[in-house]
Amino acid sequence: MSAAAVSTKRVDLSFGGVELSMLCVADLDPHVDESLLLGAGEVDEPPYWMHLWPGARALAARLGQWSSLGGKRVLEVGCGMGLPALLAARCGARVVATDWQRAPLSMLAESARLNRCEIALVQMDWRQVAVSGDFDLLLGADVAYDAGEEDALVAAFAARVVAGGTLLLADSVNTYRPGLPDKLEMAGFSVRESKAKEIEDGRVVWVRCLEGVKR
Repeated sequence: MSAAAVSTKRVDLSFGGVELSMLCVADLDPHVDESLLLGAGEVDEPPYWMHLWPGARALAARLGQWSSLGGKRVLEVGCGMGLPALLAARCGARVVATDWQRAPLSMLAESARLNRCEIALVQMDWRQVAVSGDFDLLLGADVAYDAGEEDALVAAFAARVVAGGTLLLADSVNTYRPGLPDKLEMAGFSVRESKAKEIEDGRVVWVRCLEGVKR
């Protein structure tokens, strides 16, 4: 599905005093067939990128508290609509945003233009990293939901974060799984875990936040 086929709306947000505008999907209902999802047969994966996940909002809030992002090289993997990447770019970072689908990257490009900032966009699967160099800060919002992909995810992170650099993950799905922090520690990160409260559709959603510094 192309971004041009999706009806969008502009949303104005503020994190840590940094204001930004981004394009979001105006109405998710036409793009999600709940009857098929609840059925017994196999169906195509829903367009998860169209949803502004609690993990993305929590990660943006954490970035809004960051002392300085100016000039830092930042990578967001599985960016979807790219709220954390957009905020980092608004704060002066040199940002690369990646997703395996083209449509969310096209929408993020429009959001970057709205904010008069630059973001390099790369279509890739994080299991086959197609960006070179090391990054000072690596971001991932609601990308660690699949236990079977944890090893590959950790390996990709470890390969791209410079020594002394930081990894920030925020997940609102499967937050009870204990394995990821331990695997990050084994891969060379000193990890600190915390919780963030977000409100979605009038209900509280707790987001697990992992901050890892590469040793």
